[in-house]
Amino acid sequence: MHFCKLFDYFVPRYLINILIFIFLFGNNKLVNGYSDHVPPPPRNVHVTQMNSSTVKVTWQPPDDESAEVFGYNVYKFQIVNEAFVNNLRRAIAIVDRHKLYAHLNDLEPNTEYAIRVAAFNMKGDGELSQLTKQSRILTGGKPPSPPRPQSISLVSELKPIKAKIEWLPPNNTYNLPLKNYILWWKSTQSETVHRAQVPPNELSFILNNLYNGQEYQLYIAAVNEVGASENATEQLITPTGVPDAEPLNIRYTIFRNKLSILWDPPPWPNRNGNITHYEVDLIQLNSATSNSIKRNVSSQTAIFDIDPSQNYAFRVAAATSKGTSNHVAELRIDAHNGANVLFTSIFIIRNILFIFV
Repeated sequence: MHFCKLFDYFVPRYLINILIFIFLFGNNKLVNGYSDHVPPPPRNVHVTQMNSSTVKVTWQPPDDESAEVFGYNVYKFQIVNEAFVNNLRRAIAIVDRHKLYAHLNDLEPNTEYAIRVAAFNMKGDGELSQLTKQSRILTGGKPPSPPRPQSISLVSELKPIKAKIEWLPPNNTYNLPLKNYILWWKSTQSETVHRAQVPPNELSFILNNLYNGQEYQLYIAAVNEVGASENATEQLITPTGVPDAEPLNIRYTIFRNKLSILWDPPPWPNRNGNITHYEVDLIQLNSATSNSIKRNVSSQTAIFDIDPSQNYAFRVAAATSKGTSNHVAELRIDAHNGANVLFTSIFIIRNILFIFV
């Protein structure tokens, strides 16, 4: 066994405190002049709560001025139903007879304690202070620890997408019942935050109306009468789907037999994932064979060489890694009227932006 542990085992705590006191403050005159009895109990012990786990204890010295006091030991006792449930008295030593206060940390929230103080001298610990209303305290409550997420899984992979999240109760509720759970979730591509409240006896929730190809951030908190816990976080990435809307705002310019066509992506809820490319098709309308030029482009623009004497139709569809949309945006182009002229006016009809030249 370690020497220090042996020393602590065989030497009483009060004597250790005395030795410390003598080492720090003592001299021969002081040591030789100690009283022949232990000190009476300290007076007017008062406990003040600092927060849910810390209290401040104050007291006054014993009445008997002839009893030499070297310092004080502060003890805490946990009380349940008016009975001490912790027989081990945990002392905090105050090796300074002039210091009449102490801070006790690491107390359990929402727990009743009795605090008692004893003065000590060379003879040992004196009598414990009286147990009074002022020396008892019920520590304040504290929000619970966070819930413990267990799993998140898809219930439906087709629109409207649904997902189920499951969790376990908090590890610590600090002796207070839970009122409910609160969930928040949002897509990283949207500022809209969805919120739900779940009864305390339920440990799962179905997320409805999710979009394809989105990353969602989820937060879960447990709530008691004091407040909400820190958030537990989860992440969900929904499967990619085929876009279910056409590109927006198609516009074009013609200059020196060059046709430039631009467009915007479909609305983000309808993209159903990252747009990997666009399938474009330029069709010559005046030709008997209806010649067409097909391209896949990764940008939102396409440039073609055209015959200014012909009319054209242009189509564009968005695609993801899952496939190409059936929703196609179309635009008819009168190249003859626009040859060698830059566009001068713009207007929008049904989400298609026409540029007249």
